Amino acid sequence: MLHFKIVGSGKPIVFLHGFLESISMWDTLELEKFPFQSILIDLPGHGKSMALPETISIDAMAALVVETLNHLKLDSFDLVGHSMGGYVALQLAKTNPKVDSICLLNSSFWADAEAKKADRNRVIELVKTHKNHFLNEAIPGLFAFPESHTAFIQQLIGEAANMDIQAIVYATQAMRDRLGSEAFVESHPSRIKIIQGELDKAIPLETMLRKIQDLPLDISILKGIGHMSHVEATADVNVLLTDFFGN
Repeated sequence: MLHFKIVGSGKPIVFLHGFLESISMWDTLELEKFPFQSILIDLPGHGKSMALPETISIDAMAALVVETLNHLKLDSFDLVGHSMGGYVALQLAKTNPKVDSICLLNSSFWADAEAKKADRNRVIELVKTHKNHFLNEAIPGLFAFPESHTAFIQQLIGEAANMDIQAIVYATQAMRDRLGSEAFVESHPSRIKIIQGELDKAIPLETMLRKIQDLPLDISILKGIGHMSHVEATADVNVLLTDFFGN
């Protein structure tokens, strides 16, 4: 079972962090003030969930989330997924009838293009030989203005440095090989909220707008914000999550 933490009470919202992160990433949000119960889960290989599934896939990661949620005996729940956590959330929603709504926070619903897969392969090779160099380069690049968030960046780098190389490789391979969720999104647009950073390099705004142009999706674009909206625009994310899940 994965490591988890529960904050507050009310309707359960499950929070799934991104690549190289842990449940500590949600500390920026005012979870204790939310009108719902926040269930924070460390995904496999991240935070205090050290064990990795035997199968390398987003599906396998989602299965362990389901196992954890079954332990909590939830009748239904919503999902917030940041980046990689959004991929896990979509996979979970496609296979679990207990999922109500999903917020994709700086995440996407399509499979990697060939160029992105090549980038993932380069990450794998770099991590194997120069893990700390990769972390020191990659994590600041997630922010539109990293100089404004140096303390949080150092915290992220410190946590990621404690991850096993195999855990980083596992997550990278799982993201690289995941299938797209376009059919699910097209079939359930009212269940999905997208929070997008205008300056997000990992999920470029122009790509997102092209992918959703014919879909009636609820999207909020945060101006001047990169891939880490929960840190760069904390107040906005607090309001957006409360409004979406409060409806």
